[in-house]
Amino acid sequence: MKSLNNNLVLAHDEQQEEYVLFGKGIGFKKKKGDVIDTILVTKIFHAKEHQNISAIMENISADVLSVTEIIVDAGEKFLDKKLNPSLLISLADHIQNSINRQNEGGELPSSTLQWEIPFLYFNESRVGKKALKIIEENLDIQLPEMEAAFIALHFVNAQDGMESMDETMLITEITKSMVKTIQSLFDVSLNKESMNYSRFVTHIRYFMNRQLHNQDLATESNEKLYQIIQEQYPKSYACGLMIREMLSKQYGLSVSDDEMIYLIIHIERVVSETK
Repeated sequence: MKSLNNNLVLAHDEQQEEYVLFGKGIGFKKKKGDVIDTILVTKIFHAKEHQNISAIMENISADVLSVTEIIVDAGEKFLDKKLNPSLLISLADHIQNSINRQNEGGELPSSTLQWEIPFLYFNESRVGKKALKIIEENLDIQLPEMEAAFIALHFVNAQDGMESMDETMLITEITKSMVKTIQSLFDVSLNKESMNYSRFVTHIRYFMNRQLHNQDLATESNEKLYQIIQEQYPKSYACGLMIREMLSKQYGLSVSDDEMIYLIIHIERVVSETK
């Protein structure tokens, strides 16, 4: 066991698996090798596979770790979701690197993603903006605004069983292409603040997660429903076909008829509220 600060300790279990444990006063007056009373533990964080927590923690200050825990807690409450326990470590590492870069006078390379992420992931982007305020209030460090978008991506990545940031970036790129197709065909601007939009983007994440991990949709095949959907929503069906073709040509992904049913319904809902 190693105390990181009063509320965070680095500990390992009997199998030598490492964890970061959070609890009020859990690290107070604790020395290396002390046993932790599990009653004090309110949150358990761990790294992703093949990551060495001790090595990562060497480069993260206790203050940054504390602030990251506040950000993760605020994000979970705002999104009303339990996020992957590895978020604390990956986000603290990102924030520490951002602070180091700023202290050394380096700049974050400009990316089109900083403009697209707030549109694709509206709620997570609000968490990203809140995170910058928390960092400024607690550490007296003002990180560039574009960092809000990249912090938001960490919150996206910590949902729905995403394996890596690379997958999240790919899904973001595909979501952008799908949204572009819908807006272009219907000549509308989707309302990123609406519940239907949020459900649509979440659906794409689940759909893409299944595609990337070769998992089938857990429903019975329904040809009759697919036929009804085609007839009832011809334009959304046409849009779904365009998206299916784009996913096949550009990404080598195949969309089943069952997946199409859900995609068409989501397209119809998200477009109908713009009329």
